[in-house]
Amino acid sequence: MKIKNSKGFTLIELLIVVAIIAILAAIAIPQFSAYRIKGYNAAATADLRNARTAEEAFFSDWQVYASSAGAANPFAAGSGAGAGIVMLSGYGTTVAATSINGSAPSAATQFTSGVSQGVRLIANTTAASASNYTLISKNDSGDRCFGADSDTTSVYWVNGEVGNYVAVGSGLAPLSTTADTDFPGIPGVAPCDGNPAGTGQLNWVGL
Repeated sequence: MKIKNSKGFTLIELLIVVAIIAILAAIAIPQFSAYRIKGYNAAATADLRNARTAEEAFFSDWQVYASSAGAANPFAAGSGAGAGIVMLSGYGTTVAATSINGSAPSAATQFTSGVSQGVRLIANTTAASASNYTLISKNDSGDRCFGADSDTTSVYWVNGEVGNYVAVGSGLAPLSTTADTDFPGIPGVAPCDGNPAGTGQLNWVGL
């Protein structure tokens, strides 16, 4: 009777295969994470551009911009510079505008801008007149904050903290003024301050 001599993989061959897989994983996993973060940043940028379009459409109807802040109504136009309250996905995406200067829209007028899941958006206007605006957006899982100004078509950015979100507060984005632009050179504020560990772009710059 003839016995078959079946050969398997040697230990060295198996170790080589495991080493190759480990090297590929070490390269692929960080790249995958980077691509995911880019996707989160893209969502924040898209929402910012959509909000800018919605602001201009609102202005063409009422000659004032809408803000995501207010005293009696937390989502009212012309409530004060820099007092932005966050607009979230599924909440706060419809903003009721209040009368500001006699020619402003009524309380029934609606300002609508879509906000993606995980993205937070703030719209600031100049106090009382609501003649200018600044916008800021950030995805909770993104590593950049994005800004826009009514005085320019540019989009601005600054490094942000992954996992941290834009909360309610007046110092999160440059205040809206009648200057040519309110962003370039202005330091970011947490979570849009170039962290972690003080690294990254610290001041707002053009995209």
